[in-house]
Amino acid sequence: MPPVLHITLSELVTIQAGYPFRGAIQEVPKGTVKAVQPKDISDLGELLTDELVTTELTGKRAADWLQQGDILFINKGLRHMACCVPEDMAQTTLAPSLFLLRVKPELQGRLNPQFLTWQINQPPVQRYFNNSAEGSHQVSIRKPILAAAPVALPDINTQNTIARLYTASIRENALLHQLIINRQRQLNAIASDLASGS
Repeated sequence: MPPVLHITLSELVTIQAGYPFRGAIQEVPKGTVKAVQPKDISDLGELLTDELVTTELTGKRAADWLQQGDILFINKGLRHMACCVPEDMAQTTLAPSLFLLRVKPELQGRLNPQFLTWQINQPPVQRYFNNSAEGSHQVSIRKPILAAAPVALPDINTQNTIARLYTASIRENALLHQLIINRQRQLNAIASDLASGS
């Protein structure tokens, strides 16, 4: 097996806080930007873009617009999941309860962000977060804790293979979930028909 490098997350990516919206992100139907929030990241680590809130920027800082290969990490709450941005997303930024991880320029082509997303979501790194989290009601992962997360870096071919398997598993789970929903709707309709005598 090729050698695997054991390093910290900060050696692979830059880490930026989400956009500093003032208070809760307000929906503005004719707003000019969209914002990703923790609810838009599935338990499998998939970015769900169908229901992104449309809003306006309320802070003074310039926003980071999401790019293909960016990794978003939930830093507050009970889930500390990551997802990979599959394509450039114009005028779309992220909530302050997320961190933006961007592959360092010198590692472009040598680090697969989907592989890194998969690794962040796996039990070894999740255990590290659970042991390092602060707060009892509003559990949070501070930037230095995230930066020091231990990760393993195999060669790029191994990364690509794992990334493809991870992407396939997300699609398979989504299909299975939809099948379960469809079957439940079918059974609900049968139950309603029986109850009404139709």
